[in-house]
Amino acid sequence: MKQGIKDYPKRAIHPKMLQMKKHLLYLSSLVLLFLPLAVFSEEKLCNIAKEALHDAVRIRGLEQKEPVPCKLQNKEEVKGYLLKVIDEKIAPERLEAEEFIYKVLGLVPENFNYKEGLVDLYISQLGGYYDPEANHFVMAQWLPAMMQNTIAVHELTHALQDQHFNLDTFLDHEGRTSDELLARSAVVEGDATAVMTDYTRSLIGQPALKDEDNVNAMMLQSVLGASLVGSSAGVPESLSLMIVFPYTSGLRFAHYMLHEKKSYSALDEYLKNPPKTTEEILHPELVLEGKGGAIEISEEELRGDDTGEKWKMTFDDSLGEFLLSILLAVQTDDRAGAANTAAGWGGDRVAIFEHEDTQARRLIWYTAWDSKKDAGEFYEMLQRVLKKRFKSSDHKDHQWKSDRLSYRVLNKGDEIVLYADEILQKS
Repeated sequence: MKQGIKDYPKRAIHPKMLQMKKHLLYLSSLVLLFLPLAVFSEEKLCNIAKEALHDAVRIRGLEQKEPVPCKLQNKEEVKGYLLKVIDEKIAPERLEAEEFIYKVLGLVPENFNYKEGLVDLYISQLGGYYDPEANHFVMAQWLPAMMQNTIAVHELTHALQDQHFNLDTFLDHEGRTSDELLARSAVVEGDATAVMTDYTRSLIGQPALKDEDNVNAMMLQSVLGASLVGSSAGVPESLSLMIVFPYTSGLRFAHYMLHEKKSYSALDEYLKNPPKTTEEILHPELVLEGKGGAIEISEEELRGDDTGEKWKMTFDDSLGEFLLSILLAVQTDDRAGAANTAAGWGGDRVAIFEHEDTQARRLIWYTAWDSKKDAGEFYEMLQRVLKKRFKSSDHKDHQWKSDRLSYRVLNKGDEIVLYADEILQKS
């Protein structure tokens, strides 16, 4: 069994996270707590960006192929951009399905507005962004000039990635699961965060990241900051964890490769052939060993014996090791136990079915594990989650009920299946 991540966030990322798919995954989730300083002109701030691009080229070792225009935006303009991206790039049906899944599994509260919450969380932690369609860098007008250099180095690293590896295609959500998108985002953001960190370390005479044994302290600072900002904005801890994952665990992944191979060129390989799961981001040694990847789960396995033809599958996805760990951690307050249990993840598939006669929805979450022992540990921890969420339960049949949903869990040896059925209200 893989070992749980010892420095796994104790409070607070991606997705996901959840993540806001392509463009929003470029946004820097740096937590900036300071008083506003004097407002500088666009020309002056964009001169900072020109210098930052030279620094990014020098550290990352990627040639600048074309100019990267710079512009300033205020908070309302940035929020407008985020909403535009969501409306144009993410199907409303997908957002609704994700919200339903997260609420059924207890990742977000029933009364939480998923779309608005994501936008508010990004705004609260935003330090600038690179737009891959317009190919320009946007600086946050409300930040002081003294903070702009570091953010610009991070975001302009994305510009270099885009010029060499086409980020628009790399982070396209079409045909990819949430787990794969979160893993890809971690490659992109971990790379840029490493470049930004090496830039700041060079200013104070510290050694390069590749010469450090670990990046645990840096990760913890980012996680704690994001957690504080997220909680003050009324955002569930699970979403704060998802958002910061690409930067923290992505940095750990990038550092692992830099430490092993001593060059940023090592990261190019993962922008050409990226990991497919967050398991590989959390356990980078699997990538170098040629291991990792998810066990595939067919629709036939997912349906089982009691989800027949009248049940139409309307949405399916894979949550992955990281989101599974969040689910367990935030609902049990057992961070170490959640990480160690999730480390036995082998694959998963979650789907929403709708009955053609009653329009009732059924959620099925099918998880596969590295061993029966790993599956048993998850089975026990999942029951702890359900018992905590629902006081009324039938422990003999492993069934639980809320006002609108009926839950049951099936242990199939090295596979665990959770069913959640909507309870139809009598008219």
